[in-house]
Amino acid sequence: MLGLEQDKSKIISHPEFGTIKFNKRKGLRRINIVVKSDNEINVSLPYHASYDEANKFVVEKSAWIRKTQTEISKIKPTVFDATTEFKTRSHTVKLFEHNENYVKRVITDDGFLNIYYPKNLDINSPKLQDIFRQCVLDVLFFEAKNFLPQRIKYLAEKHNFKYKQVRIKNNLTNLGSCSYQNNINLNLHIMRLSDELIDYVILHELCHTVEKNHGEQFWQLLDSVTDNKARELSKQAKKINTKVI
Repeated sequence: MLGLEQDKSKIISHPEFGTIKFNKRKGLRRINIVVKSDNEINVSLPYHASYDEANKFVVEKSAWIRKTQTEISKIKPTVFDATTEFKTRSHTVKLFEHNENYVKRVITDDGFLNIYYPKNLDINSPKLQDIFRQCVLDVLFFEAKNFLPQRIKYLAEKHNFKYKQVRIKNNLTNLGSCSYQNNINLNLHIMRLSDELIDYVILHELCHTVEKNHGEQFWQLLDSVTDNKARELSKQAKKINTKVI
């Protein structure tokens, strides 16, 4: 592996995985790996950790990285067409032709996101499809930012959990995560789940503020806040395909 070392980061060309970016972060207690949709791999490591340790961790997680890359490669983006009625939590997305030479989006009072596109353009063109996806992602971000922080605050207070920050991300590989500092990341695509499963994902991460692994004590704690449905809800959540839009 050939590396280019920078101040607090290192870029490596890996013979199998391609570009790997290592970033040292203060306050981090363990090494984390994120596989992105373009197969780029980002590795975050504690400030005091060495790059050799991070390299060894990548080697240890090689099978997981391959599996994750395979799963991501199977994800097929939503294709929008004239019959599309894509539903988010609070909106229904519909597409319409118009005679203008630009794309316009209108959110109506009754919960529709109407996207108007030039009638002289092919609706299947990559450019238009990317615009449609971004419009939907913007709505999902808007809904998530207005709902998830309030919901996690409510559930944390109800069940006496403490957390620091909540961040909302467009993630392909997991529904949520909790750092050792009790910062919680939530996938914006959980807004496409039922209320019960949204709460399950949030409670799952809140339980990690107390139990940092998936041992028996973790599941007992999660059962205690989900009416003894933790493993049942876990199975349902794993079946959810929050495919990229």
